[in-house]
Amino acid sequence: MNRTQRVLLSSVAVAVLALAACSGGGGSTPPGQVGSSPPPPPPPPVSTSVSAVGTITGFGSVFINGVRYSTDGTTVVAIEGQSDVTGDISALKLGMKVTVKGSESDGNRSASQVKFDDDLKGLAENIVSDITNPSVGTFTVVGQTVIVDINTVFDDDIGNNDGVTGIDIRDLDPAFLPGGTPMVVEVSGFLTDSGVVATRIERVNLAASDLGRPSVDGDEVEVKGIVDAVSADGRTITINGANFTITSATQLDDGLVVDASLVGRFVEIKADIDAFGDFIAVRVEFEDDLDGFGGDDSFEIEGILQSVDTSTDPDTIRINGLTIEVNDASSLVSRVGLRVEIKGSFDANGVLQLGEVELEIENSVRIEDRIASIDSNALTFTTTLGLTVTPTGASRIEDEVAVGGDSLSVAQFFQRLSINDFISARGFPAADGSVTWTRIEREQEDDQSCSLRGPVESGSILDPEFQILGVTVDTTGLGFGGFEDENDVDIDRATFFSRLQVGDIVQATSDDAGLGCTNGRLSTQSDGEVEFEPDDGVTGTSSGTDNDSGNGNDNEISGTVSNLDDVANTFVIFSQQIQVTSDTLIDSSIVERARGVQLGPEDLRFGDLPETLGALIQDGDVVEVTIDVSGNAIKIEDVG
Repeated sequence: MNRTQRVLLSSVAVAVLALAACSGGGGSTPPGQVGSSPPPPPPPPVSTSVSAVGTITGFGSVFINGVRYSTDGTTVVAIEGQSDVTGDISALKLGMKVTVKGSESDGNRSASQVKFDDDLKGLAENIVSDITNPSVGTFTVVGQTVIVDINTVFDDDIGNNDGVTGIDIRDLDPAFLPGGTPMVVEVSGFLTDSGVVATRIERVNLAASDLGRPSVDGDEVEVKGIVDAVSADGRTITINGANFTITSATQLDDGLVVDASLVGRFVEIKADIDAFGDFIAVRVEFEDDLDGFGGDDSFEIEGILQSVDTSTDPDTIRINGLTIEVNDASSLVSRVGLRVEIKGSFDANGVLQLGEVELEIENSVRIEDRIASIDSNALTFTTTLGLTVTPTGASRIEDEVAVGGDSLSVAQFFQRLSINDFISARGFPAADGSVTWTRIEREQEDDQSCSLRGPVESGSILDPEFQILGVTVDTTGLGFGGFEDENDVDIDRATFFSRLQVGDIVQATSDDAGLGCTNGRLSTQSDGEVEFEPDDGVTGTSSGTDNDSGNGNDNEISGTVSNLDDVANTFVIFSQQIQVTSDTLIDSSIVERARGVQLGPEDLRFGDLPETLGALIQDGDVVEVTIDVSGNAIKIEDVG
């Protein structure tokens, strides 16, 4: 034992004896323990306030924008036109656009209030189905255009009126309704400059003739929108071509004056219908305030980005009709018109400090297939093609076979599933090769065929086969008429395979009898089909935060490389052209792959490398790129 060790041991012994002496006659210390005060308890978790505007994507508590908010006996559910309810979320449904307020502690969120108010109410008219996909399209409500896309949820009460399996936009057509009378509906969704992108459509238990009767409360038509014009005499408000007459009986929100100052404001109007079919405003309310959001530590909003104004101080953006002051909105200019989710926090002046911005991702993966096996413990199922589907909180789950299928938790959904059920699922491929499923539906379908859509995999193209998500597509026996381009124009086999490239989004459909649907293999036989799809193959996109790069204008975008130009040093991800400069940092793993040698962890400056851009990355590679507001690449990382 050295001297230092002896000194330390002696010091410990003295300390022990001193502690024992201090204990007095109050009892002895148990053998093997040193008398001391217990350690202080850990500090309680820090709780912060949160609020969000977005769609309900799932249940088991409630998921909003894919994020779980726990609910309990104190959660208040506020639905327009109904009394508030505490501790009961049964009135909430899939696809509703809601406002949630609550708190976050240790990464777990809880909801103190969930509020729902529909955006349109009136007759569903002028139904126009899309030519290539007749289940979606447009219609009008009180003169406002309603856009129905593949994510729109239809309430069971709409009914299957056209006789075609499933409920979709065609079931709104008055031609399929008694007397050819339009249906009264409520629409929830994201405001655009011309109307609403519908996230949910419900039928109102009201006859068309009873809609908007004077002197009857609760039957008014309703419109939320931006005021386009106000007549000089203040007697008419116009929203997207719909005129609302203001009378002495019209109730006006506090501070609301019907004059030119109202133009450009976001309002809600409830109106009766007179004998001439004109809309007589019953009430006009402002909708463009932030409803007290300014005091929240965290704020999130999902919707259509309508405008960005960087000429003001601070900058302003408009999303879902709300005008929000933002510290620096220059990175959002290129995203006007897109569906986005914006996250940030408000400062003491009520200005949103922009954090993360996520773009809505194209559902480039879609399957229609039957269930081959179910794992009720893991809550996953596998289809006949061998694809495993795992729902998450971001998955919009719906059972179209039975009543009450649009407010199910994942566990409740799995209790309804059986082997051989027909499933339709959509999603996008993640960077790790898995699929993030955004919508999963059990459908009443007699069709025995299966179909698969997704990006074509590297090294898999060899006529007559290629692979999607590990499933081999065999086109043997398919003749002219079985191959189509992006515009649904027939092409021959040679043209199809000469054009087919890694990363192309292709949809393959088996034979009608489904004999070609087997584990890991989809055979078209002679009566199936393969076709190019005009999707972009994005694997995911999100922007960085100020903490990532020190510049709130820098964004991160992850996706499949296409249209690489080795001369101009450009490539495309998510329809966005990215410019590589001499200062662009290249992740060392990319250079290691190109050279076949091991390098250190440091990023390498592109201008210092002997390799061309095409030698480092190729079309079909999956990369993550940090870009500035001008689209110049700051850094490229390999995530494939």
